Amino acid sequence: MKFMNLPDEYCTKKSRFAVLPIPYEKDPTYGAGAANGPKAIIDASHHLEYYDERFDAEPFTDGILTLQALNILNKTPEEAMNLIAQEIVVLAKQQEFIISLGGDHAVTIGIAKGLDLIDKDYGIIIFDAHSDLRFSWNNSQFNHACTARKVSQDHKTIVVGVRSMDVDDKDFIKESNNVKIIKSHENIKTKLEEELKRLPEKVYISIDIDVIDHSLIRNTGTPEPGGLFWNEMIELLEIVFKQKKVISADITEFAPQGNLENFRAEAYALAKLAHTLFALKKAF
Repeated sequence: MKFMNLPDEYCTKKSRFAVLPIPYEKDPTYGAGAANGPKAIIDASHHLEYYDERFDAEPFTDGILTLQALNILNKTPEEAMNLIAQEIVVLAKQQEFIISLGGDHAVTIGIAKGLDLIDKDYGIIIFDAHSDLRFSWNNSQFNHACTARKVSQDHKTIVVGVRSMDVDDKDFIKESNNVKIIKSHENIKTKLEEELKRLPEKVYISIDIDVIDHSLIRNTGTPEPGGLFWNEMIELLEIVFKQKKVISADITEFAPQGNLENFRAEAYALAKLAHTLFALKKAF
């Protein structure tokens, strides 16, 4: 698999950019299939245009290396997170900017653990329909429902687009100095610009695709109504890239079901989302 099916000369260890498929999925809360997401996104990327007209950039000219998918599906959650962390440490020495493709949202815990081994001075911005602030879920602190709780232990964190949460999450947010949430019905742009001031210069972006409205993305584990639309999502990402140095990103929770016709448009949209992240990094 090669992102965009680029010629070999644009897919070397000297590439500025990298795509890391992480087809990991463990104890989904509702719908299953996130382990199939990375391949579907990469397959769809073969049909992308090389040029991003919005940000006037051709990321492929800097090189986009697609890594071999991590074989961790049968590992315990803690083992999987450790293996992801080890891979991130190795890759970060070679590529400037890595987009990881999940897999369920728990992969973010492993990625952050790897980034911590390099430099812990960064903030985290999570785009998610759910607050993901449970201490434990299905007897594990490495479950997708615990992602924001886990990564915010050592990092200032903003969760953007929330429209589903537990009352215990609300109480945790009141007590936490590290976590702020921006709900989907609020003035997201204004609140994001304000909350970004709390974060360090460097940030890591995690995108659980259920943050996008379920009318656009149906193939995800827990679709929620009232989400972000395409231009709104890109505008928010542009704000982050303009104000902060984005060190890495991930796209998680795409769970394609059935035949290609059931998810073709969604896979293509998410491939374009990944390409847009590369374009934003190149532009800013």
